[in-house]
Amino acid sequence: MKHLKNVKVWCEDLRPGMYVSGLDREWEATTFLIQGFRIESDYDVREISRQCKFVYVDFKSDEEFKLFKLHSTKSKTYANQLKADLGVSLTKRETKVALNRRQRTNSLLKSAFEQIMLGQDFDVKTIHEAVKENVQAVLKNENAMLILTSLAQSSEDSAEHCFATSILTICFCKFLGFSELELEDIGLASLLHDIGHVKVEPRLINKKGKLNSIEREKAEEHPKFGLDILSGKSNLTRSCIDVAYSHHERLDGSGYPRGLTGESITYNTRIVTIVDVYDTLTKIQRYRKSSPVAHAFKEMLNFKNSQFDGELLMKFIKWRGIYPLGAIVELNNGSVGIVITRPKTLSHLPKVLLVLNEYKQKTSEKIIDLSDSSLSLKIANAFEDSAFGIHLSEYLEKGLVIR
Repeated sequence: MKHLKNVKVWCEDLRPGMYVSGLDREWEATTFLIQGFRIESDYDVREISRQCKFVYVDFKSDEEFKLFKLHSTKSKTYANQLKADLGVSLTKRETKVALNRRQRTNSLLKSAFEQIMLGQDFDVKTIHEAVKENVQAVLKNENAMLILTSLAQSSEDSAEHCFATSILTICFCKFLGFSELELEDIGLASLLHDIGHVKVEPRLINKKGKLNSIEREKAEEHPKFGLDILSGKSNLTRSCIDVAYSHHERLDGSGYPRGLTGESITYNTRIVTIVDVYDTLTKIQRYRKSSPVAHAFKEMLNFKNSQFDGELLMKFIKWRGIYPLGAIVELNNGSVGIVITRPKTLSHLPKVLLVLNEYKQKTSEKIIDLSDSSLSLKIANAFEDSAFGIHLSEYLEKGLVIR
């Protein structure tokens, strides 16, 4: 295993998780206090790159070394050989990286929420850095990040809902052709869109059942609270503040808090509004079950061009699809599975990992291709995570490959 120690790595090939054991110069000539450390974030990578051209890395396993070679090699033949050697473990690693991104973002957001509740200031810069890293993660592996938006079991966990809305928004806007800087801006705006909820009475947020008219009126003050919280931040764009203030406005003037109409609602706000409503409808609420994806789209289409921007809504449906990767699907014979591959053409006929039989009992897992006409099977309904007691995270931990 000598080939795993003191491997020369150019700074452009460094990744979070690597252990730096040596530098291309004396330690004393740098700002690094510890001689030997693990790279924790993209910020660490940038700081190392600022001071060094290359470093020496210790790899803890042959697999980790091959993953490095896979990312750094320019040889397609060698890359294909490494992929074959790594197999499913590559997907496990990508999923783990994405899960770490989710945990870090949620932790930062919850910390900010707690500081606001205590009347303290919070650090926007740190949250912005996390969003930048999330954008990079999406650009590198969109599917791994998208799968995480399905894992949150309730949109009433504010941090989980904000994270899911942010990742969905970043991915959708990538589809729309946003630049990297634009993705960072709307990614931050969508992450902070519900920040005003921290000022709403907890009993209203936690109430089991629908709110009465008086309670609803109080809860609907959260966009104004969001405006108050973010307006004092000099390093936020106008777009970020506007999204927090206006994401409940509707084109026909039926929204709140100002009853804006038409062009008074900005393009970015229209996008976040669609994603926000979609995530809320497809996740469990205290007063109702989650809606199937197709049902959520049908409900939203009822308000096409009246409440939602019709052109953006149709693009969102086309991009997301009624059977997204990782969706829990019920087939026309009653059996249940997980969408693991969605072809670019015939996206309504994906490959599915069957996990429950027609009686909703666990069965021997097998992959079926719904494009095979001899099976006479089709999808009846598609749900986000936890439908029928199926939790996608359990299958990802076992090594399920979703492509």
